[in-house]
Amino acid sequence: MADEFNKMKEEMKKNAEEWVSYVDEQSDKVVKFVQDNTKDLTDRIKLERKKMELRSEIGEHQRALTKAYTRLGEAYYESLNTNRSMDDMKDVISLVETNRKLIGLLEGQLASLESGKEA
Repeated sequence: MADEFNKMKEEMKKNAEEWVSYVDEQSDKVVKFVQDNTKDLTDRIKLERKKMELRSEIGEHQRALTKAYTRLGEAYYESLNTNRSMDDMKDVISLVETNRKLIGLLEGQLASLESGKEA
């Protein structure tokens, strides 16, 4: 009877060890899955944040461009009605050119990000 009890005890111990090993293996798989997916999600969030920042910066430069165009239009109108020269608008024209170039560069970066290429 003692032998049977020891056999059962050993078998239960073996089954318990197998169960613990199985649970450890499965929990390792779950941890790896969560870590991999969390990294992917974090990377996607960072990418979307960068796109949002670029869109915001593009918007800022477009607003500055609109203001510069308005100033140019007003100066042109005034020059037609008062025969005043537009020579003092060179800085505004420079601002227009700079903002147009910046917008083009930023839109290129955004297009690269949206197509999956890093900028």
